[in-house]
Amino acid sequence: MSESPAAQLVIGWDHYPPSTAALRFAIDMARRLHAHIHVVHIQDMDDEPVDPDCDSWESQSRMAIAEAESAAREELVTGDVSWEYHRAHGPAAVQLLALAQQCDALMIILGSPRGGPASALDTLLGQSVSHRLIGARRVPLVLVPAV
Repeated sequence: MSESPAAQLVIGWDHYPPSTAALRFAIDMARRLHAHIHVVHIQDMDDEPVDPDCDSWESQSRMAIAEAESAAREELVTGDVSWEYHRAHGPAAVQLLALAQQCDALMIILGSPRGGPASALDTLLGQSVSHRLIGARRVPLVLVPAV
């Protein structure tokens, strides 16, 4: 894309099916709106190997993070849209909101919660990313169901 993008979209990415659905939705939206995509991968425990005491823990961790980035890039390169990939640490809602405000994003796009006991516990404890972003009331939030 040679022209300046008309809008900015921020997408939370974790390489799970709901996140992949959100990324595909964002690519479609970016095409339609002539928007720039900011894919944000918040490094968390899902990126870490199961056994932190194993000798190859650091290399396994780096490999998991690289695989997540590679999966996003595979989706993005075929999308014919302008994009950037960001890695961040810390609370996901805080990081997504900060980037969205920094780039004056039109919206934040997330995959729907994965469901199950862990998701219910996150919601109950106030750790759900989508609930925290809804509570912030600063940037529109789009939740995309997994296909």
